[in-house]
Parts: sequence; structure tokens; C-alpha cells
Amino acid sequence: MLERSEAFKGTLYALLAVAMFATLGTGFKIAVNRMNSYSVVVWIAIWATLALFCFLVCERRVRTIVSEFRQRPLFFPLAGMVGLGVQQFLCLKTYEYLPASQAVILHYTYPLMMLLLSWLLFREKSDWRALCCVALGFTGVFVLVSAGGDLGNVRLSVGVAVALGTAFSFALFCVLIKHASFSVTPGMFLLNLFGLLFLLCLLPVYSMQWVLSGTDMLLVAYLGIFPTAVAFILWNKALRMIPTGRSSNCALLVPILSLLFIAVVLKERIEILQAFGMGIVLLSVFFNVRLAKGS
Repeated sequence: MLERSEAFKGTLYALLAVAMFATLGTGFKIAVNRMNSYSVVVWIAIWATLALFCFLVCERRVRTIVSEFRQRPLFFPLAGMVGLGVQQFLCLKTYEYLPASQAVILHYTYPLMMLLLSWLLFREKSDWRALCCVALGFTGVFVLVSAGGDLGNVRLSVGVAVALGTAFSFALFCVLIKHASFSVTPGMFLLNLFGLLFLLCLLPVYSMQWVLSGTDMLLVAYLGIFPTAVAFILWNKALRMIPTGRSSNCALLVPILSLLFIAVVLKERIEILQAFGMGIVLLSVFFNVRLAKGS
């Protein structure tokens, strides 16, 4: 009975996290239409870092920040810069160039890139079926991009390149944290903190909007606190309470729900060929998840 209760609670945590993750695409698109992408990503990082620090205060674990950093003094700055600095900035730039529906699916190629990076960096073996998943996924990317407009269109080409760069940097971040053992909340605080410090180093290069309207501040606060900080904590709790297969299946709901939010809120129309390309990408990720469950 206790195990069932734990599993139910874990599933609920996972679904809540997925629902929050799915709002990122719509939220990012609205935000970059109202502010420049650099200001958005800095404000999100500020709110996420503050939220995680408040969690640590509530849990009375503030002192663990220093001990956690001392164990991995190089890992946290490097991974934070890659995953919560470079990746976040590229992610917001993608939404400036592409429709949110395309951006979401292109970003979701990161699980396929993780296979390649895991082999390159840690020599993790992947069988021929996993490589077929990668090939299938990038076939879907080609169909999706071709359907979105003329491939000679510079804005489209830049947007696709930035989106794939986002997926690559997030895949690298995931591979790095997968092979590092650290406590979730203080670790995520440190990663967000160093991501924020990296972004602040770019202040001489990009213009920063420090004064925002009440609506804009609420928007970036929501994006920083809920989909970035709270959802990640709920997701990591869920991973410890439910089987990997169930959490993987929950994760597959993210792009589907994202597209639903985009269609309802942003009124973006998805062409048949675009939907076909999206379907191929999602199918490749689904097969990749099934292979991971069977291994």
C-alpha cells in the first residue's frame, strides 16, 4: 500500500513537472515578442536562482552549498555556463527566428544528440538501433525545416542553426550531469548561479532591460520560478519514486503538450508536412526511450 502511494505521488510530481515544462515554449515566444532575448534570459536566471535559494532556506540546507561546491569546483562553473548560460541564451534566440512550434521540436532533438555525445565523451556504447533512431530523428528535422519555408531563407537557416545549437548545448549539459553525483537542490542552485554569472559577463555586449512593466516581470518570474526551478525539483523527486519507463513516457508528453499550448495560446497554424516532420522526430525519440528501457 505504501509503495502504491509513493508511486502515485511520484507520478503526480512527474505530470506536474511535465505540465510546467510544456509552457516554456509559449512563455518564451511571448517574452521575446515583448523584450530582447538577453534581458529575458537574465531575468529568468535571476528568478530561478532566487527560488532555488529560498528552497534551500526552507529546507535549512544553505550550508550544503559550500560543501557541494568544494567537491566539484570545476564542474559547476563549466556545466552551469553550458546548460544554464549558453543553452538558455540560444534557446531564447531561437524563438526570435522561428515559430514556437518548430523551435520546440528542433529543441527536442537533444535526446538523440546525447547518444553521440555520450559515446564521444564517455565511450558509452550505442547499438545500431540507437543510431537508426538518431538518423530517423534528423530525417524528421529535415522534413520539418523544409516544410517551414525556403531553405535559402537566411532567417530560417539562422533559426534552425541556433535551435540545433540549443539542443546540442542542452544535450552536453545532460551528459555532464548524468555522470556527476550531487545533491539536487544545492547542485541546481550552483548551476543556475554560475549560469547567471556567465550571462552577466555579457552585459558589455548586450543591452539589458532592468526596468520592466508589471506584466513582463510576472511573466519572467513565472518562467524562472515554475518551469525552471520548481519543475526541475519535482521531476528529480519523481525520478526517485517511479520506474524509469514511466518517467520516460511522461517526458514524451512535453513536446505534445507544448504544441497544444502553442496552438491554443499563440494561434500558430501547423502545416501537414510540418506535422509529419514533427511526428518523425517524436517517433525517433519514442523508439530511443523504448530501447533505453529494454537495455
